[in-house]
Amino acid sequence: MSTISIRDDDFTHEQAFGHLDREPLSAAEAAEYLEVSLPTLRRHVQAAELKPSHSVGRNQMFLASELRAYKRTLK
Repeated sequence: MSTISIRDDDFTHEQAFGHLDREPLSAAEAAEYLEVSLPTLRRHVQAAELKPSHSVGRNQMFLASELRAYKRTLK
């Protein structure tokens, strides 16, 4: 019974994550999105493999579209 209700509530990727394209992600959120640790994300940035879109104070912010493209290169 519960499986049927879960299937009825399935969302498309756009419905679930579409809002992420419009909002920058923090470094912690970006690391989670890439499925890496925060120190690993920082190493990618230090190696100039990944570039933050902007900074807010000391916090680096990343665009989901850029993270998605970068994630494709990791696989």
